[in-house]
Order: sequence, then C-alpha cells, then structure tokens
Amino acid sequence: MNRWHGPSRLGLKFVAVAAVALAAALALQILLYDAALPRFFRSAWFEAHWYDRYGDAAADFQRHVDARGLTMQEALRDTAWTRQHPQVELYLEVPEALDTDLLASYGGRAIACADGTLYAYPMPNYFYYDGACRILSLLCAGLCFFLIVVPYTVLLIRRITRLSRDMQVLAGGDLEYRVVSKGRDELADLGRSIEEMRLAVLEQMARETGAIRANSQLITSLSHDLRTPLTKLMGYLEILRLGTCRDEAERAVYLQKAWDKALQMRALSDEMFRHFQVEAAPAPEAAREVVSGPVFLGQLLAELCFDLSDAGFQAEPPVVEGEYRLSVRTEDICRVFDNLCANLKKYADPACPIRLSVREEAGRVAVILENRIARTPRLDSRGIGLPTVRALLERNGGQMEISHCAEAYRTTIRLPTEAGSP
Repeated sequence: MNRWHGPSRLGLKFVAVAAVALAAALALQILLYDAALPRFFRSAWFEAHWYDRYGDAAADFQRHVDARGLTMQEALRDTAWTRQHPQVELYLEVPEALDTDLLASYGGRAIACADGTLYAYPMPNYFYYDGACRILSLLCAGLCFFLIVVPYTVLLIRRITRLSRDMQVLAGGDLEYRVVSKGRDELADLGRSIEEMRLAVLEQMARETGAIRANSQLITSLSHDLRTPLTKLMGYLEILRLGTCRDEAERAVYLQKAWDKALQMRALSDEMFRHFQVEAAPAPEAAREVVSGPVFLGQLLAELCFDLSDAGFQAEPPVVEGEYRLSVRTEDICRVFDNLCANLKKYADPACPIRLSVREEAGRVAVILENRIARTPRLDSRGIGLPTVRALLERNGGQMEISHCAEAYRTTIRLPTEAGSP
C-alpha cells in the first residue's frame, strides 16, 4: 500500500516560482497595456511623429481615387486603400459648403471624386495600435515569465546533472570524492544521502581493513607462538629419540616437558580456531585462573633458564618467595615467557650471563630480565614477539617496560597480585 508523504518540497518550490513568474508577467502586461503603451501612443511626440510620416495620407487617397475614377459613394465604401494603410484611419464626409481654411485647420483636404467633392481627415488608427499594444504587452509578459522560470529550471537541471556526475565519480571507485549538496528539497536530501552512503562505505571499508589487519596480526602472532613450543617439543623428542638420557628419571622429565609443550600447542591451536571459526555466536574467551604466584612464576623461570642454558646461554633461575596469588590466563603468561625466551636467543650475547629477578611491589609482582645485546644479532626477526607480549599482558591486567642503555637491555614484566595464599 502506497503511503502519502505529503507534498514535494521541490514541487512546491517550482509551483511557487511559476506563480511568482505568472504574477510578474500579468503585472507587466497590465502595466504595459493599460498604462504605458496607450499613454505613449497618445502622446504629443507620437502624434507629431505620426503626422510627419502619415500626414500626406489624404493626398495618397486622392491619387487612389483618381486612379480608379471613384464616385463619392464608391470612395466612402472603398476598403482597398484602408487595407494597404492599416495605421491610418481616414474619416470621409460630404461637405455642405467647401471651407478650405477650416479643412486645413483640422489637417484635412478636399477629395475630388468623379461626381463631387469629399472631406478627408487622416487620424491614427487606434484600433490598430490597440491590437499592437496588446500583442506587445503579451510578448513582454511571456518573456518575463520565461526569464523567471527558465533560469530556475536550468538550475534544477544543473543540480541533477551534478548529482549524476558525482555518482559516476563514486561508481568509478573514487570514494574520497566529497558530494556537496545545499538546500532543503529532495535533490539536496538525495545529495546528502549519497554523501552519507559514501561515508558509510568508507567506514565499512575501514572496519573491514582493520578486521583483516587484526586477523592477520593474530594469525602471525599465533603462528609465531606456535613455532616456539614446537621447536622445544622437537628438541625434547630428538633427545628421547637418540636415547641420550642418563636414566629413566631424566627420560621422564623430558617426556613431561614434551607433553606440556604439546598441551600448550593444543591450547594455541584451539584459540586460533576459536577466533576464525564461523559460528552463530562467538565462543567465550577462556576464563582466568587463580594460581600461586611464587609457584607459577618459579616454574616458568626455571623452564626459561633451562631452555636458555640448553641454547648456550648462562642463566640461573631466581628464588621466588612470598605469598600472593595471580589471576591470569596461564596460557597467555606461558606465551609471554616463550616469546621472551625466543627474543633472548635472538638478541642476547651468549658470552654474558642473563640475570633474572623477581620482586614484589604495591599490588604487583615484577619479573626483571637483564642481558647484554649481541654484536651480531640474528636478522630473521619480524617484530612480532614484543607486540604480542604487550597484548597478552594487557589482556591479563599487566604491563611491560623496556629500557636499554648502551649494550645493556632490561625487560620488566608486571602482573597484578592478590594477597594471601591460594
């Protein structure tokens, strides 16, 4: 069912312009026909001009009568001369007595016919000039109407053409082209709607680009984090495959470490699937766990030092003391220390020991790693590790600070703590 939306603003403006043009045309027609032109045709200047041009009309009529040999009655009924001289009204009368002086005073003359004499008085044909005034006033009124309506119509056509050109530019792919539309009618609303659509498309494209960039960064980060435990897992499996363990206890330790890395890789792969699997509703993120801070950090730092020692670095795990709890996602913190371990292997100088320490602060625990920068660091870095560490720490309410002076490099990890034992 069609809904009535009220009168068109553009239509009302056009009707208003047409009404103004019509009123102006009628006013001009009345002014010309009823006042200006009649006064002009009846002015002394026009009369003098007319008599100067048509004052010899009576003499011309005498020649017409002589050429046709007209009698008085035939001259009175003759219309041929009148049709040839529509601007002249020739009054003819039969005189009772010929008075030449009186006839000349009125601008007339005697017309000699075949059977007598007539008096002829030439006068302007006001019916002719009245018709001319009417036609001229109507032409001026029509011209006035079109001089008002046509420019407005041309303006509307230009606005429509400009909107069409703007749409062609946008359709060509130039979404930076701004559509400017002024006014309060439907064409202005259409222009503003096109501009809003352009901005909406740009915003949507920006969101899509941001989402693609975020997904790309997430894929890169997870791929980087998967490679670290995978490398460690392969190392543990290589030790077990070659049978270089001293006893069954050491073999069990390597098996446990391999199992832990496999679980970490599974958690990372599950997180990747959770972010990229298309579902009706997004899967909730893993909840935080409340763990013993000294125990958890002690295990992570011991494993970090073991991996660094295995790679040829000098690192001793610090003694972690205190009674506090950490509310964190353990997978995220494991990824943090895996990335830190990978960065130390790339940039730390193996000839200098890596110092690790843990201290409690007001409501926080700080893990500090200090090392010396290698003179020839590895060049296969993609700048992924530290941004990933920052993002993981911020997701768990922590932060990272980095400072370096000359060749010394210091990384501080801070995590919020909860007082009391778990």
